[in-house]
Amino acid sequence: MTVAVIIATGWTRGGPEPGPAAALGCADDPEAPTQLARLQGRLGRLNVPDRYVVARPEQAPLLRKDGHDVVECADPAADLREIARLARRHGGPLLLLPGDVAIGDEQLVRLLRDVRAPAAALTVAPPPAPDGGLAPVRTRAGLIDSAGSPYHRVTAPDAAFPGVLRVDSTGIGDLAGVAEKLALLLEVPGAFPEPHGGQEAEAAGLLLVGLVRSGVPVTAVRDDRLPCLRAASGPAAHAAHAAVDAVDEDRIRLADAVKSDDGFFATYAVSSYSPYLVRLAAWRGLTPNAVTCVSLAVALLAAVWFAAGTRAGMVAGAVLFYLSFVLDCVDGQLARYTRQFSALGAWLDAVGDRAKEYAVFAGLAVGSSVAVAGSGVDGGNVWPLAVAALALQTVRHMIDFCYAARPGQDGAEPPAVVPLSAAGDDAPAERPPAPEPAGRAARLSAATSRVRALHWAKKIVVLPIGERFALISLTAAFGDARLTFTALLAWGTVAAAYTLAGRVLRARAR
Repeated sequence: MTVAVIIATGWTRGGPEPGPAAALGCADDPEAPTQLARLQGRLGRLNVPDRYVVARPEQAPLLRKDGHDVVECADPAADLREIARLARRHGGPLLLLPGDVAIGDEQLVRLLRDVRAPAAALTVAPPPAPDGGLAPVRTRAGLIDSAGSPYHRVTAPDAAFPGVLRVDSTGIGDLAGVAEKLALLLEVPGAFPEPHGGQEAEAAGLLLVGLVRSGVPVTAVRDDRLPCLRAASGPAAHAAHAAVDAVDEDRIRLADAVKSDDGFFATYAVSSYSPYLVRLAAWRGLTPNAVTCVSLAVALLAAVWFAAGTRAGMVAGAVLFYLSFVLDCVDGQLARYTRQFSALGAWLDAVGDRAKEYAVFAGLAVGSSVAVAGSGVDGGNVWPLAVAALALQTVRHMIDFCYAARPGQDGAEPPAVVPLSAAGDDAPAERPPAPEPAGRAARLSAATSRVRALHWAKKIVVLPIGERFALISLTAAFGDARLTFTALLAWGTVAAAYTLAGRVLRARAR
């Protein structure tokens, strides 16, 4: 169970008297909840019952008056020691947030449930002017490569850190150790460089610096469609929470449920309208596994129609097979939209895809055998072709699985280790150019992918599942089983040769 530590140590700015920024109202209404109360409510709805609020002793009375239990800490060093204590005590995932943050449910859910990494931090676009609530960071290949604080500078920052950090169980020991080390350094005169900016260091920002400089990979989670804002004045708090409320998070989640790198047929013949089916399925309470089973049943029904050996049966089977593919897309999109993932669901989806194709192969072969001689659907004995198509597809799947399981696919390297006592991050003033893909084949692939027509041509030529389902449906509806299997074997052979050649060249270049 995730434990949340809300660091409500920020002060208001611009008012007659300084006070805790977490106690500012979210709207220009005396009945509006405070920023801290609203954040607590969001975390409670997201099943984060263990929440700790850290504040300064002079801030605590006002926060307690608002109904919060507060842990008093005198300075950032005490904040860090309290975080280390909680991390070692609970031993599970830890979520750090500032008490003056305006953030929506979707951002929190992504950190709590979606990210699978030892540590992850929300990042936002860098502000046009320095902002005390945002620490500069530099990202590389999806990881935070350098992080800043009043004591630490970042070379060529490209994002900002609003103070929201999650550390998983696998990284909780690193977090506790870094927190204790930072607390000790803060209390030793001269251990840190001279601070800049006139702002008190925040515990979350220091922890991010410590994790990154210790070589712990920290995933950067950024989506500029979802605001995550810090507010230290009344008008800023009102505007920040209004901006969060104005975002249609459900629409964004639904759009993100559609794969961005899907095949041509799936993208234009299914995903252009499948989100409406996803929303309908979610409203009806259907699970992704249920949709997978319905898709399999529809494909089996298509196989039965194909086996009838009539033109009407071939057309009906083609329509049903297309609908089966639509449902096959919907089940994955529904899983991403509702965040209902399971090992059983992944297994059902993979096995179901194979079962649907092979059942239809059998149905087409049976239909060709029982069709009236001389009719438009009479393809004769096509069982050898059906077996050949099945064997070819099985070989292609094995090639894909073996290539995906090859070694050396661990992703980006973690950041370099840099001493916490150093002000700079030892990075070059200019970002080095992105490394060229290894091998001529990889460079050619990268170059052609930048041309939209060639990008889609490469997607189509490998005959992915959407194109296979479309090919089967169209050739069956307008031709016969012999045409279907001949087309599958011809296109499948070209696709297998293209895929195998490219992967061999890539493997040799490594």
